[in-house]
Amino acid sequence: MVEFVSVAFAPVNVLFTVLLLVIGLYWIMVILGVLDIDLFHIDVFDGGPDTDVDMDSGADIDGFEPGVVHSILHFFYVGELPTMFLVSIMVLSLWTFSMLGNHYLNPEGSGAMAVAIFFGDLAISTVVLKFVALPLRSLYLILNKDYNAPGDVLGKTCTVITTEVTKEKMGQAQVPTKGAPIVLNVLSRNAHVFKKGDEAVVVKKNGDKGTYQIAPVELER
Repeated sequence: MVEFVSVAFAPVNVLFTVLLLVIGLYWIMVILGVLDIDLFHIDVFDGGPDTDVDMDSGADIDGFEPGVVHSILHFFYVGELPTMFLVSIMVLSLWTFSMLGNHYLNPEGSGAMAVAIFFGDLAISTVVLKFVALPLRSLYLILNKDYNAPGDVLGKTCTVITTEVTKEKMGQAQVPTKGAPIVLNVLSRNAHVFKKGDEAVVVKKNGDKGTYQIAPVELER
């Protein structure tokens, strides 16, 4: 055990070990309810009037076409899965292959060899991320699909249960019933930003997307 800890905190592995410990602490806090799972969520926009940059335009950002960056983010399901799911998978993979690579290929801890192992590690971990995230994405969509929302949910008062809900950032709100509350995937109808615990009114269902629009209670009275 002592030898394992020593290897984990060796200069060639210490970065990924620290990142893994931070990720572990984050998930402990999520389980304890201190943090929300979507705290660091990143939304991938398709462009529009409320988007600062038109992702389909030909403009360049730091030498990259936004459309290319957008496609890369979608390829790794950024915006479709909680960002910390993806970060956790990537960090765990990087740490695992760094430990194995440096143990078997770089026992002397050579800096040059560690750099070569890092780039190989990064390439392998991107593949791991893609194939591990694929089934997680399918499961996440199933778990978050609104199967049981009744037709009369419109006009009901709900309470936001995620960190933030905006016109672009989806969150969740629950509608109280005589039994278990109904949890809906929601977006703000306008520019109003909802925080956790805010009350709102369900005003519209967004077609086949399985999401609902909510508005501040005072605006609907």
